[in-house]
Amino acid sequence: MNGPKIPPLAHEEWTDEAREVFAYWEGEEARENGSRSNTMMTLAQHPKLAMASLDLGKYFMLESSLSARQIKLIILRIAHRYGSTYQWTHNSHGAKQVGISEAEVAAVQTGPNDPIWSREDRALLSAVDSVNAGGRFEDGDWSELEGLFDRRFIMDLIHAAGYFTMVAWGLIAMGVEVEADFADFSKNRAKS
Repeated sequence: MNGPKIPPLAHEEWTDEAREVFAYWEGEEARENGSRSNTMMTLAQHPKLAMASLDLGKYFMLESSLSARQIKLIILRIAHRYGSTYQWTHNSHGAKQVGISEAEVAAVQTGPNDPIWSREDRALLSAVDSVNAGGRFEDGDWSELEGLFDRRFIMDLIHAAGYFTMVAWGLIAMGVEVEADFADFSKNRAKS
């Protein structure tokens, strides 16, 4: 099947609750005119679920102990692992906004063993892979995490990897398409 399996919400179906979804990241203009994001327009099909998911994502983006760079690396690794074109397109574009180089974006596809990575980045990417292997960490990988990061950071990392994996699965399953003009509005939303 080509095209979205769950399409963006049609204008005649816009409710006040759907408009809250549109406005979540984009503000009053989106409340009036709809979101420029196909993800938000699709999530608006189920506003209660959308708001719960968006609130958790907002926690990772703005309140967690993860930096914007770390969040982008997590999302890019997940997007690569699952073939989430939507996530990869938006986040490889946004990676530059948080100081991730083109070489690092390419190295995300190789994974934690690429020599480009610092010890911290390697541990982060390895943790993403472990979470995506059913949460099974090798003892050495867990020891490396504990040697580099505190427990709250490790918990944020594990849960962020799970959350952004869920997002990848949803985008893929619903068939959310990349917007033709995504580069005009796609931006990093994580704290700097």
